[in-house]
Amino acid sequence: MRGRVLLVGSMLAAIVVAVLTTVVLLLVEPELSKAEAIKTGGLAGGAVVALYALWLNDRRRRTDEARHELESDKAADERFARSVELLGNEADQVRVGALHALVWLADSTPRYKQTVLDVLCAYLRRPFTHPSYTRRADDPEQVTTEDSLDDDRERQVRLTAQRLITDLLPWGQNLDKTLYHLDLTGASLEYFRLEGRRIGRLTARRTRFYGITRLSELHASKPALFTSAMF
Repeated sequence: MRGRVLLVGSMLAAIVVAVLTTVVLLLVEPELSKAEAIKTGGLAGGAVVALYALWLNDRRRRTDEARHELESDKAADERFARSVELLGNEADQVRVGALHALVWLADSTPRYKQTVLDVLCAYLRRPFTHPSYTRRADDPEQVTTEDSLDDDRERQVRLTAQRLITDLLPWGQNLDKTLYHLDLTGASLEYFRLEGRRIGRLTARRTRFYGITRLSELHASKPALFTSAMF
């Protein structure tokens, strides 16, 4: 209804402009022929219609862009929910795929970046231990069991999560000025690397760091908390 009113209004405005232009030209330029005056008035009226058409096209473009953005946000929300759900899958390759899907979402939709980091940290905070944490690598008594194979597969998933956290954080010439927070309270981490990264707060209370942990040149804008952490 509103569009129809605007269309009628623009047509009336074009007619008024055309008539006024013609009358003014005949009064100001008496020597000008009526045909030329009417032609000029028609062009002026046509310009009004053209301006309305340009405004209408711009309005439609903005409406389409808003609809596309809304659809993209909905698709991103669905993709996020599905990826988080797949983190509970029994197959380790599915969990790895879900981790990569989350990181892809964080890269393509920046508003998800902190949320994805929170999910990766939450995954690493899940209780986990590996036989290699407590036994010597040259122990002749160690026996490979189905449970140890499951631990090995979960270990690889967790190492992937650690690497993806590192990859998501800004460093060097990265122009992302957002300071992301990491909560790794009580997590078991192995060969964890944050060297050169820029973060907000790092919470690592009661965290167990196995292997070589690299934190050199880490820039934290807020306190890094390592209460009762073990290296």
